[in-house]
Amino acid sequence: MKDEKVKVKRPLVRKLLLWIGLPLLLVYIVVILFTYFWSGDNALKQMKEYLFELTSHHASMLDGKFLKVSRASIGIADAIEEFSIPTKNELYSLMKKKLSENSDIYGMAIAFNPFAYNNNIKLFSPYVYRTDKDIADIDLAKSYDYTLQDWFMIPKLLGTSYWGEPYYDEGGGDIFMATYSQPMYKNGKFFGISTADISLDDLELEMSNIRIMAGHTFIITRTGTFIYHSIKEYIMNESIFSLAEEDDQPELREIGKKMIAGEQGITTFRDVNTGEKSWLVYSPIPDCHWSFAAVIPDKEIMKTVNSMVIRQIAIMVIGLLIILLVILWAAIGITNPIKKLLGFANRISKGDLDEKITGIRGHDEIHELVKAFNKMTYDLKHYISDLTAATKAKESVESELRIARQIQESLLPRIFPPFPDTEEFDLYARNIPAKEVAGDFFDFFMLDDDHIAIIIADVSGKGISAGLFMAVTRTLMKTVCVQGVPPAEAMEKANIVLCQDNDACMFTTLFLAIYNIKTGHMHWTNAGHDEPIIISEDGSYRMLKTFKDIALGINEFHKYHEGEAQLEIGEKMVLYTDGVLEATSPENELYGEERFIKILRENAGKSLVEIIDIVTEDLDGFQKDNQFDDITILLLKREK
Repeated sequence: MKDEKVKVKRPLVRKLLLWIGLPLLLVYIVVILFTYFWSGDNALKQMKEYLFELTSHHASMLDGKFLKVSRASIGIADAIEEFSIPTKNELYSLMKKKLSENSDIYGMAIAFNPFAYNNNIKLFSPYVYRTDKDIADIDLAKSYDYTLQDWFMIPKLLGTSYWGEPYYDEGGGDIFMATYSQPMYKNGKFFGISTADISLDDLELEMSNIRIMAGHTFIITRTGTFIYHSIKEYIMNESIFSLAEEDDQPELREIGKKMIAGEQGITTFRDVNTGEKSWLVYSPIPDCHWSFAAVIPDKEIMKTVNSMVIRQIAIMVIGLLIILLVILWAAIGITNPIKKLLGFANRISKGDLDEKITGIRGHDEIHELVKAFNKMTYDLKHYISDLTAATKAKESVESELRIARQIQESLLPRIFPPFPDTEEFDLYARNIPAKEVAGDFFDFFMLDDDHIAIIIADVSGKGISAGLFMAVTRTLMKTVCVQGVPPAEAMEKANIVLCQDNDACMFTTLFLAIYNIKTGHMHWTNAGHDEPIIISEDGSYRMLKTFKDIALGINEFHKYHEGEAQLEIGEKMVLYTDGVLEATSPENELYGEERFIKILRENAGKSLVEIIDIVTEDLDGFQKDNQFDDITILLLKREK
């Protein structure tokens, strides 16, 4: 008996195109219109962020260049202040050595206060500078009275370091330069000035290689004067304020005020040279209080933004065409008779998901059944494919997290003992992250031959975000912790930086101690961190009580307190994060301070490595593979 043939008045292909394709087309039209306006704003925002980050990057690189110069001058000043007055030959040799080590420095001088170097010599200022072939030296006192120069008078009167305005030095090498001055003191009395010069001719060459899109860059001093500009006539002859007055642009004057105030930002204005609407992106160079900026024509930026928007819309249109083709192809593939479905079902049951039901003709009900079979095989195949891809993606993410952890571990001190030739103290630390990337960190570094800075911190949260904030905080603490700066002052400087642009509201508790390895005396400050424990070899202990100061990154105006403590011979200072005290057992019992102190007292006479091994082993047994928070422990022992 032959199957009865039924004429289909409305082919399913046409139905699918009308029922699915047409609504999809309408939806896509609405989405494309929305995307056109939304993507434009989003692309413009991304462009602003890109330009802002790029300008900040170049400003940071320039700041690093000036910082290296100022550090060299500070190093010479510290050497002269700390030791007896060197001979003339030793002074020249010391500066030549610094000059050979730092290619950014053009020249260096030590200008002594009248009769300070020698009671029989009123003025003496050895100066070394680069020539085409070698490093030359002269006595500036033989050329002019340097005590009348700004680079000598201003830091002497202010009692602080000073980056002077650029000038043309006819007595020190006939070159366009800027000078960093560092005052020197002996027994609290002004002794002289240590200077380091940077060649602005070299800076101009370096700036000429910086390209930000199709715009140009410039640098202004703290008074707004151009020391670099693509128009050379502006250099040292014009300022951003004089251009604002000449072109009657009050908005440019306001931008100049923000730049010399050390702010950073991005805004639009009318370019003085071209008259076109342009973007001005500026960022400070903190060490010398100058400001770096880039000017990019608005048409160049919008060209890039429009290109991004058009590219996104083109991708959506192509996707729509592909979907319509898939709908057409699927409709054509579901026209076989029901008698062939069993064979197809058997092959599908054996795992042949590539089989398609083709050549089937019949009624609409049969078509629905064929459509169900094809959809089932299609979805199952793609589910397996997606599952495979998801598994690979997960493995890739886990691999990247492992790499991130390795990078983070490389940031922390890893070699113990860290100072094998030092007999005055011993130090050991360990960091155990709760996730692949930790928020805890510790650090220590020598400030000079007698003082070491010791840091332990706990960033809010865990994972990659905490790890990134940890890396920023660690780098920042190395910057603010310098010899002569009290711990509380260093903490306040770091807090101000961390509070700025902290949109994620991240914060970190942190303990900082400056320890004198010779005397065992230390100054410390505590930003909301757990109280350190000082324990003797006989098991007696005491706590370094906090001043209830808040964590870093919360309130930039907070003033931190400073404490003092004495570490006797044989005593150990125990620093730790709250991951120790808040470790939780499977029964939801906290490890607690009492248990921690008890195990420290029982093992007080053992080595630092043994103590940390015992503590971490006890924590592992207590938590039983249920570590919730990062764990960090640092021990410092006074040996002699």
